[in-house]
Amino acid sequence: MSDAPRREYELAGTERPSAGLERIALGRIDSALDELRGDGADTFAGSVHQARKNLKKLRSVLRLVRAEIGEQAYRRENDRFRDAGRLLSGPRDAEVKLETIDALREAGGEMPTKATLRRYIRALERERDEHSRAGEARAELVERIGAEIEAGRAAIRGCSLDTDGWDLVGAGLSRGYRRGRNRFAAVREDPSTENVHDWRKRVKDLWYHLRILRNAWPAVIGETADEAHALSDLLGDHHDVAVLVEDARRRPDRFDSTEDLDALAAAAAARQEELLGEALALGARIYAEKPKAFAGRYESYWRAWSRS
Repeated sequence: MSDAPRREYELAGTERPSAGLERIALGRIDSALDELRGDGADTFAGSVHQARKNLKKLRSVLRLVRAEIGEQAYRRENDRFRDAGRLLSGPRDAEVKLETIDALREAGGEMPTKATLRRYIRALERERDEHSRAGEARAELVERIGAEIEAGRAAIRGCSLDTDGWDLVGAGLSRGYRRGRNRFAAVREDPSTENVHDWRKRVKDLWYHLRILRNAWPAVIGETADEAHALSDLLGDHHDVAVLVEDARRRPDRFDSTEDLDALAAAAAARQEELLGEALALGARIYAEKPKAFAGRYESYWRAWSRS
């Protein structure tokens, strides 16, 4: 049996929360490094995607204990792992845009044909393939990012979590929920691409935080976590469509006519409206409570769990 630390992204009832959160954070680092070093997905783009997901989960752990580790340490480590994730964005970007074109077509709207978009699609395919073939540059990138992530491992081990129990996680959970609720209100007032993207980041935090705490009451917390996941996916699709259109408008020379580009933008706008409608309906349920009531309810789950 392996002696490696468990990497489950959830606290266990048999461990101190401070030790469990350190285990979870270090597990995200190990998983990100495994992906980058070739122990995960079959393709480099797939490995990059998984590595970036692990870094986002890690940053969410940092937000959960932000009050405990202090603002200086939080900002330093959050910036470190955010920047590492950004360095990995290139190998994945073209693949996401190609997937988004396929998703728009599958959604059944008035989408231009592949033949109409052939020059744009070929440009994206070339970018994707160039990243896949760039072996030497890729190795240098992995080495550079790996070194930065390893430095973050030492920093996390050096962060002191002196508080334990609900006091360790309660403030972060409440703060994250409050920020998400505020972003939800902002989107209802002004559904701009920027506001929707900001809301998505806060929803993703809530999803990750609930996954960490789900064992306090799996049936209830797990269901809400699933709903937050579904909401995150809707907002993620909305963002991917926005990025696709922004990229297409920067490359009008890849379209046979302005009418083709406008047709893509129109199909994208229709899909975004559909996605946002679903997201707002789901968000109204998830963010129905005021932050104080939400935090109080989860504290009661936690304390009942810790006594069992």
